[in-house]
Amino acid sequence: MFKARQLLSIDTRSLALLRISLAGLVLVDLFQRAADLQSHYSDFGVLPTWATKYILQYQPLHWSLHLLTPKLYWVSGSWLWQAFLFCIAGIAASCMLFGYRTRWATVITWILLASLHTRHPLILNGGDHLLRMLLFWSMFLPLGEQFSLDQKRGERIDRPRLTFSAATIAIMAQLCFMYWVSAATKTDPQWTRSGWALYYALQIDQISTDFSKWLVQFPALLQWMTVSTLWLEWLGPLVVFCPRYTSRIRLIVISLFMTFHVGIALCMHLGLFPWICIAGWFIFLPSSFWEWVARKYRSESSTMTPQQGSRLAATGSRMNLPPIINGFVAAMIVYIALFNMQVIFEVAKSDNMAWFNTTWKSVGYGLGLEQRFDLFAPKPTIIDGWLIAVATLEDGDQVDLIESGRAVTWNKPAPLATRYTNGHWGAYMFFLKEPTIAAAAHRHYYVEYLKRLWGQQHGEGNKIDHVELYLMLEITPPFPEQPHAKKTLLYRDKPRFDVENYFHTTSGNDAATLLQKHSLFRVPSSRLVSLNRF
Repeated sequence: MFKARQLLSIDTRSLALLRISLAGLVLVDLFQRAADLQSHYSDFGVLPTWATKYILQYQPLHWSLHLLTPKLYWVSGSWLWQAFLFCIAGIAASCMLFGYRTRWATVITWILLASLHTRHPLILNGGDHLLRMLLFWSMFLPLGEQFSLDQKRGERIDRPRLTFSAATIAIMAQLCFMYWVSAATKTDPQWTRSGWALYYALQIDQISTDFSKWLVQFPALLQWMTVSTLWLEWLGPLVVFCPRYTSRIRLIVISLFMTFHVGIALCMHLGLFPWICIAGWFIFLPSSFWEWVARKYRSESSTMTPQQGSRLAATGSRMNLPPIINGFVAAMIVYIALFNMQVIFEVAKSDNMAWFNTTWKSVGYGLGLEQRFDLFAPKPTIIDGWLIAVATLEDGDQVDLIESGRAVTWNKPAPLATRYTNGHWGAYMFFLKEPTIAAAAHRHYYVEYLKRLWGQQHGEGNKIDHVELYLMLEITPPFPEQPHAKKTLLYRDKPRFDVENYFHTTSGNDAATLLQKHSLFRVPSSRLVSLNRF
């Protein structure tokens, strides 16, 4: 029992490093989002406040300070209100970074981040969910005991210690759930048998880097890496709880996952996702690591004598939460376990578990606990390409609104991944390309935003007569074949034209044939409208 408690305890110095990392990541995230304050969060942009609740089918328990009640949509639709909330979030994250009023700073940071995610969920990825969840569990942890202004202004200096509570179990379980769900949903033979999954993932032009373009020349290496990825996701989170040689094993596992995520960052443009995952692993840093750091740099304030180190190990950990809070956190651990089971079931069966219905999901939305970690599952998408918004002006000229009014060209932008200023725009544009009803519903709002932006930049001089949104559709073929783009009309505003599943249209017939040509691509037609984003 004592050993189990030690395995589920966290050193307060590791929590301090987690605090600094999460706060820094939130500040970087806010800085990136602030560049798109008008386009993503105001009524001028791609998702006006008055349309958000209805087009996204929000339930009553959905909430957002960035999205006020219908009577106040005129306030939340203003970029000034959004800028005000961004400033508050930045101040709270800065206080969290330096450890000033840490508990309250963490609570405010989580509230505003959860609110922001509800405002525009189309631009989120697994990293956003993980960041929000790590902040949620951090509200119940003593993040400010070490390396903080709270520690400096206290009457006594707390010695480094191990802390144990339902919250330490929860935050450890959260990180493990992410990897286990990711592995459990990778059920396609590309992952489990042929090993071609990473090859197809690195062929997605929108997220691939120059390094990944070089790496795809070595398919045998990528097949080995595909298998290694699955084994690491399954076994890595399990091995860190090994009761023997725990410190050494944890340091090895942490190093492996850090290398893994740095490799992902080198190969794919996934925003902050790799760095958020790395920050999550800091909770597993053992006390022996910090004692080694203290001895190496001979810091009198943090160095413990051998007797003190032995006493820390001998006395074990100290409970950090009152019983009622521990009970609440324990109940939330069970809930997120069920939520993640639902994600696995949904990917496998394309349906919801009968007993985990909309009501149960709404609890997660109300508490900001919703999460989805099925990246590249059940297999990487083979749908690729880029969008072109052809605007025909009243004088007959045609320009591409996505390319800031340049002349229309059907040639592939190179490199495609740098076409978007950040990962949020990339995620949104990837969503618009999907052959689904949900994506079709949002294309109208995107085109209207482009028209408003054109009017703002060009005034009354060059008015737009109509806009056509095309997808230059590419279906990734097997190695070593190269894809060929096919022009596919997705939307036209005048006369109105919408297409939900472009594989059922005349322009998509060749692509649908290619989908069925190879055994790797034999997907039931019912699944063509529900392919994973990546």
